[in-house]
Amino acid sequence: MFQPDQYELIDFGDGEKLERFGDHIVRRQSPSVLQHATDKRGWKWDLQFARQPQPSWSPGLPDGSTWSIKHSNKRFLLKQAPSGQVGVFPEQADNWDWINSHREHLRGMKAINLFAYTGGTTMQLADCGVEVTHVDSAKPVVRWARHNAEVSDLSGNNIRWIVEDAVTYLRREAKRNNQYQIVIADPPSFGRGPKGAVWKIQRDLRELFKLFRAVADDLQMMIVSCHTPEVSASDLKRLAIDNVSIDRHAGEAIGLQLKNRHEKTLDSGQCFRWSAL
Repeated sequence: MFQPDQYELIDFGDGEKLERFGDHIVRRQSPSVLQHATDKRGWKWDLQFARQPQPSWSPGLPDGSTWSIKHSNKRFLLKQAPSGQVGVFPEQADNWDWINSHREHLRGMKAINLFAYTGGTTMQLADCGVEVTHVDSAKPVVRWARHNAEVSDLSGNNIRWIVEDAVTYLRREAKRNNQYQIVIADPPSFGRGPKGAVWKIQRDLRELFKLFRAVADDLQMMIVSCHTPEVSASDLKRLAIDNVSIDRHAGEAIGLQLKNRHEKTLDSGQCFRWSAL
C-alpha cells in the first residue's frame, strides 16, 4: 500500500471523502460513500472539487500546476483534472503489491493493460521485467502515463503506448494472433473511444473476457477490476471461469478497499485476480 506520508484516507461520508495526497488535502464528492454518515464539521482541506452548480475545483491551483506522490519506486504526477480525479486510484496499490509478490516469475513475459489510466499497473509490471502494452482511449491520459513512467525512470522498460478503444484493439490483436501471458483491465461503467466506439460495461464485459482467451493461450496472470455497483467481484470471477478456462476454485474475488487511521473502511471497487505462478 501507499506509505502514510504519501497517501491517507482521512474521512468519508455523506457523499464525500477527504484524502491527503502528499502535500495537499483534497475534498471530493464520491458516489461510493453515499451510504455512510460522518461529522464533517472538523474537516479542513486545501483543494475541493464539486459537481454543482458546475464541475469545478476551488480554490484551484494555477493552470498546469502539478505535485507528486510515490508508491515504492513509482512516481505519480498529480493535478486537478476536470473530471474531479487527481491522477491515481490508491485502492489499486494492493494489486501492485500483489504483482510485486510474483516478480521473480514475471521477467520476460508480455502483458496487456487495458483502460490503463495513468499507468500504475503498467509501471509495476515494467519494473518486474514485463513487456507491457498500455492501452487507453484518452490521448491526454496516455501522455500523463508516459510522463509518470519517465519521472519513475521506467520509460525505457519495454512499454508500448496505445491510444485506442480497448475492445477494438483486442479484436485486432486477436486477428494478428498476438499473444500475452498477462491480461489486466480496469473498465469504467461507460466510456467512449477516440473513433467514437462506445463502451458499456454491462453490455461489453463478456466480450472483453472472450477476447482475453483469444489473445492469451498461455495465460499466467489476470487482474480485472471495476467500480460499477451492478458488477460484483463474484461476477468477474464467473466471467473468467466461463470464458477464460480458469479453474472455478482458483483466484481471488475481492473488494478493493481503503482504510483510514481509525480502521474505518471504504469500499472502492471490485476485483478478480488469478495467477498460475
